[in-house]
This record gives sequence, structure tokens and C-alpha cells, in this order.
Amino acid sequence: MPELRFQNLTLGYDRHPAVHHLDGLVKNGALVAIVGPNGAGKSTLFKGIVGALKPLAGSVERCGVDGRGIAYLPQVPDIDRSFPINVYDMVAMGLWRSRGVLGGIAGKDHHAIKTAIASVGLTGFERRPIGTLSGGQMQRMHPGCPPDFAR
Repeated sequence: MPELRFQNLTLGYDRHPAVHHLDGLVKNGALVAIVGPNGAGKSTLFKGIVGALKPLAGSVERCGVDGRGIAYLPQVPDIDRSFPINVYDMVAMGLWRSRGVLGGIAGKDHHAIKTAIASVGLTGFERRPIGTLSGGQMQRMHPGCPPDFAR
């Protein structure tokens, strides 16, 4: 009997699917590798397997194993994904060290923020809420900038 069964499983954040219509099973004792580029849905799949993320559609059957009985180590520390901030503003927080909390963002800062976002491959995601990012996208965005960004 399989330990895991996926039936038309769709997982994602804020109605943005990251895993689409997955069907299949993993037999007891099987060795399985989940591979793919950043943003492909690998972390999202694991969150669905352990029950930390409710499916948008379909189901994950663990055949009697409680999700809490599965070891899972997230790739990045959890931050509150429901916090109302988008990618652009999160990256802009990297300027706090040089601008101060109450310092404004100048014209050249906007260029630096856009450059930092582009350097991690997230162009086009600037206005997306952080809660809609995949694990890989979140990892690239957080701490929000390349090491020399705020210098």
C-alpha cells in the first residue's frame, strides 16, 4: 500500500498555484528525489505533504500517517506570509541601514531596488505580496538584496 497518494493535487498561495494537478503515489520504502528550478513548487509540495498548506484542489493521502509525523525542515525561516508587504517594499527594507527607518527612498534608490530584484531573477514580481511567492522565490528575495546592496 502506498504511503503517499496525490490525486489532482494543486497547491499554492493566495490562489496562485505552484503545483498543478499532481497525480501519483509514493510506495512505502521508496527513495524519491524532488528536483527542479527555483519557483517550481518543490517547497510548496513538501508543505502540502506535511499538512502545513491546504490544497487549492485535490488531495494528499498519507495512508494513516499524521503530517506531524513527517520530518520537515523549511529552507528559510518562517516569516509571516500574511504580512501585507510586497516584494519591492521588502527589498527596499535593505536600505534601512543606510537611510534609517524614517529615511525616504530617493530616485537612485528606486534604481538600486529594481537592480537588486533583477539580480535575483524576480523582475515582474515587484508588486506581488510576499505570501504568494514559492519557497525558492522567497529565499531569493529574503533577506531582500545582494550583500553589497545597502552599502
